[in-house]
Amino acid sequence: MGMRHGAVLLAGVAAFLVGCGGAGMRAEAAGPQRMSFADLAGWQSDDQSAALEAFKRSCARILKLPASAPLDTKGGDRLYGTAGDWQPACEAAAQVGTGAAAANARGFFQHWFVPVRFPSEKGLLTGYYEPEMKGALTRHGPYQTPVLAPPAGFRMVEGGGNFPTRAEIENGALDANALAIAWLESPIDAFFLHVQGSGRVRLETGEIVRLNFAAKTGHPYTSIGKVLVDRGELTMEEVSMQTIRAWMERQPDKGRALTHENKSYIFFRILRNIDADLGPLGAEGTNLTPGRSLAVDRSHHPLGTLLWLTTEHPTVDGQDVVPVARLMVAQDTGSAIKGRQRGDIFFGSGDEAGEIAGRMKVEGELIALVPKAIAP
Repeated sequence: MGMRHGAVLLAGVAAFLVGCGGAGMRAEAAGPQRMSFADLAGWQSDDQSAALEAFKRSCARILKLPASAPLDTKGGDRLYGTAGDWQPACEAAAQVGTGAAAANARGFFQHWFVPVRFPSEKGLLTGYYEPEMKGALTRHGPYQTPVLAPPAGFRMVEGGGNFPTRAEIENGALDANALAIAWLESPIDAFFLHVQGSGRVRLETGEIVRLNFAAKTGHPYTSIGKVLVDRGELTMEEVSMQTIRAWMERQPDKGRALTHENKSYIFFRILRNIDADLGPLGAEGTNLTPGRSLAVDRSHHPLGTLLWLTTEHPTVDGQDVVPVARLMVAQDTGSAIKGRQRGDIFFGSGDEAGEIAGRMKVEGELIALVPKAIAP
């Protein structure tokens, strides 16, 4: 959910829930502790081949870096070393065939990496997804809600400066007819697009185009979920993407006013001729992989790094939970993702992914996989 140079997902549902409470943290230990793969519950049953393909996409970027360069311009724990510490593994990954068997992928990671547990062992895991909505490239009929590109010469100023707020933009402070790259059927869909930071728009012709993050205004983000809790409209336990959307649909005027509590505004760019099998671009500039790409706090985990995740996620109907023990790749970031044990799982595109992501707010643990040569 941070911004990136091309497009970024805002790590969607976490943006609703920030400030609405999270999981407790265990007591601090002395420091990062090296582990054995045998100590990772579920390691032998996870199919790491999907994680390997996601890692290869990150490696394409890492291999272009100078060996002495940091993995990420935003820093990260010193535990992760430099690009040169990761490049031998990346070169080896490129030699592993696409669609490698699970055992081969597992063997690759075991050969090059070692698990390292952090002092704070538990944190909050949420989820995000790429919504699909109805829209058009020109304004007509039911398509009256604009999605805007950044104004010419736009530069984000932290805090927003004198730039218009969300309410002011939606009330005409910018020329929507000049800046619109698409028009959506639902203003609620438009707001959710802003929260997720990326989305697919199905046109009347059947073509699907992708809207990707281009810029944000810099005004501070306000969680509308927290606003509803503070007002007594929903309890902390009730807050989810589904309950927020239902509240907005019941009272559209109040819903629009609620969105204006969040002064931050997102601008987009349009991508056509997209590969429907690939996820949207994350902060790393690589296509996200459903269930394997993780949005992280880049001040702790550099983009492109590997994290073993244990948690659970809700079923599509929200009636049960599914245990999760899988290898993830840090490929995105977000405004609401703060802390070393804070992560946001990309669940994919469409309604089913949204049903899971919208209810995801659980405790979990992230364990780093670090190149053997630099592991503590």
